Amino acid sequence: MAGLESKLPVVPGVKNHVLEACHHVVKALRASDTNLDPNLTKLLSDLESHLSTLEIVDTKVVVEDTGFSEIKKRFKEAKKVILGWEQNQSMILEAGVSKADLFFQALHDVQRVPTSFKALPIRTNKKEKDVYNQAAVVLDIAMFRLEKELCDVLNQYKQHVQPQYLSVSSRGKDIVYDESFVSLDDVVVEATDDQQILGSNNVVLLDPLVIPHIKAIAKAMFACDYGQAFCEAFITVRRDALDEYMSTLEMERFSCVDVLGMQWEDLNGEMRKWTKVLKIATQVYLASEKQLCDKILGDFEPSSAACFVEISKDTVLSLLAFGEAVSLRSCQPEMLERFLGMYEVSAELLLDVDNLFGDETGSFLRMAFHELAKTLADRTVATFSKFKNAIASDESTRAFSGGGIHHLTRYVMNYLKLLPEYKDALNTLLGNMQVDDSIPEKTGQDILPSTFSPMARHLRSIVTALESTLERKAQLYAEEPLKYIFLMNNCHYMVQKVKTSELRHFFGDEWIRKHIASYQHNVTDYERATKDSVSTSRDRCRLFGLAFDDVYKNQTRWSVPDPELRDDLHISTAVKVVQSYRGFLARNADRIGEKHVRYTCEDIESLLLDLFECLPSPRSLRSSRRRW
Repeated sequence: MAGLESKLPVVPGVKNHVLEACHHVVKALRASDTNLDPNLTKLLSDLESHLSTLEIVDTKVVVEDTGFSEIKKRFKEAKKVILGWEQNQSMILEAGVSKADLFFQALHDVQRVPTSFKALPIRTNKKEKDVYNQAAVVLDIAMFRLEKELCDVLNQYKQHVQPQYLSVSSRGKDIVYDESFVSLDDVVVEATDDQQILGSNNVVLLDPLVIPHIKAIAKAMFACDYGQAFCEAFITVRRDALDEYMSTLEMERFSCVDVLGMQWEDLNGEMRKWTKVLKIATQVYLASEKQLCDKILGDFEPSSAACFVEISKDTVLSLLAFGEAVSLRSCQPEMLERFLGMYEVSAELLLDVDNLFGDETGSFLRMAFHELAKTLADRTVATFSKFKNAIASDESTRAFSGGGIHHLTRYVMNYLKLLPEYKDALNTLLGNMQVDDSIPEKTGQDILPSTFSPMARHLRSIVTALESTLERKAQLYAEEPLKYIFLMNNCHYMVQKVKTSELRHFFGDEWIRKHIASYQHNVTDYERATKDSVSTSRDRCRLFGLAFDDVYKNQTRWSVPDPELRDDLHISTAVKVVQSYRGFLARNADRIGEKHVRYTCEDIESLLLDLFECLPSPRSLRSSRRRW
């Protein structure tokens, strides 16, 4: 039996019954009473041990063959399912839940092939290599198919934003200083309601019903180490969708050179639009886009944040670039409201931006946004100062025709009426700027805190500068009464604008009382100057008539645009002039005959109603006089 071990082949094909026979022989020899030689005993032990090894090896081979066959079978079935979709260009989503589940199960089975091989005993042969390589190819095909599915679903099931979110309507007609304007009283300032524009801060960008399907695609692709391919496809489609949404807002992407070269009329409209677009883009589109990224990729951080940054960065940087380019232009007074609007919205959105780009991936966008808000703040303050300086330095070489309301007065007061809308921004920006204020701070129940806010003090300072400019313009009149008419008209206009608008809360009642007294004093000065020009001829009735004729001819061309003020002036003038004239006639009745009385008291009273009508040409009394 010495050669028995070498003669027993250790091969996978050893039959079970042969092994059993060998075991039986060994057991029989051990059970016999014959004293066995020690060498034979050792040989039998070795043989028994070797037979046991043969059993183990054969068992492993059976298990391995069975495992490989099962893997190959599952792979073959999965391969058939996946390759079936390679030619089918319709969406898996639309085939129904059961077929979609079948595809993802097939993909799971293919993905398990390499893992299943690792669980088997180490053995390499051509059949196993072929299955392994085929699985890798089928996996690539499945990933390509899922990438196509992802793009198709994202494109076909994106939602079109409702029209109310797309409004970028303006407040109304712009107020621009132009001496060709006759009146700006009919300018209507229509404040827009941001809540009406924005509605909810979130909109549905993608049909909610397809999100589970997209999440299943993400889970499958990330599990197969194709997460980057998923993100690239997702970013491409969603970035295009965001560009499409932005195009509906009609905000073009301008280069810095384009912005610097724009005419003010065009730039004004674009700046106005920018304030609306930035708010809608940030609080509606970007907020909703981030929510969508979190829903789909929330389980795969930091991929969700990275995808959102890549989707949104071009849009954000384009909007910021416009604001930066506008800030490079010189500060012109007419840009104040536009700069205020741009600063206010950028400052308001800082918290939103911090939440959208709070992680390190989006830090460059967050910092760029904060930097723009600071730049706009500086430009707004500079423009505000230039606005006030322009008012103070406005000079004229000739008197304003008719003594009416000067264009500068209309421009400034209508402009100031727009500013209360930006009170929070102005109080923040002007808080550290020193200003001379004619109204000392007071306390009491009837005093509004807003009256002594930084904005209020600066607004009153602007009007003080306007008053000084108007005083200089008044000195250009050769006729003293017309100077007072001019000052009266402009002061009355300022008071009315303050009393009938939000400006009242900033200027305060004391300012209003003071300026009512001021224009009433102008009325008194006018009456005195006019009375002096007529009463110097009291001694002779004829010269009185000639003097009144001259007053009538001139002052019918003067202007008092406010009807109520004009009526008050007519009454006040008529009372004083007619009363004085009636007394003059009574005192000189014995010395003046009727033929020397050119105007009766009734004539004077009636003719005074023609004054301040701003007639295009002088009106003569000669042709209309009934008697001489």
